[in-house]
Amino acid sequence: MQGSIELYGALTGNCIRAAIALDEAGIPYTVKRVNLAAGEQQSEQHRILNAFGKVPVLVEYRNGGTFVLTQSNAIMLFAAERSRNKLTPADPVARARVYERFFYFVTDVIAVSHGAFRLEQLGASAQASHINELAKASLIEAERFLESTAFMAGDMFSLADIAAFTIARAFNRNIQWADHPALMRWFQAVALRPGVAHGLKAFE
Repeated sequence: MQGSIELYGALTGNCIRAAIALDEAGIPYTVKRVNLAAGEQQSEQHRILNAFGKVPVLVEYRNGGTFVLTQSNAIMLFAAERSRNKLTPADPVARARVYERFFYFVTDVIAVSHGAFRLEQLGASAQASHINELAKASLIEAERFLESTAFMAGDMFSLADIAAFTIARAFNRNIQWADHPALMRWFQAVALRPGVAHGLKAFE
């Protein structure tokens, strides 16, 4: 049985993706902001929820107990399962395509960009810049997904679009949008979605 949901997080890409997924799925949730700068994610209280001291964390209070889920991608899939085909198609072949594109953005773009972020933290700025360019190139190459469909994995908005949009937003100022009209059209359309707009502001 579905219970009340809390989403612990901060203004990061991972947390925003989780929030957008819940909003687009129509799943009510309460935001619990975690102050990363103050180190709240490392507190004993937070580590009870996530032993690794990370965000986001979803907590669902059920009659039979408490369900805790970590990892942004797992939370997104959780939202998709609850959404009754709002984020993934009912048809198994179409759903497989959504997963294919979703994991493309997660592994070929987002994970690569995260690697660049870690390098930047270590002071390896030149290497970080190179890795980030690879991530951006993979994002731009995804414009081919939009050649004949409105969204990244077909004619319906899906998990793939959430993953793609949040990382595209991070690269926004470094993309020559005029050179990529299909990508620009898609980006602008997704930004206007109420669920996306609400999720973007969840942790502000």
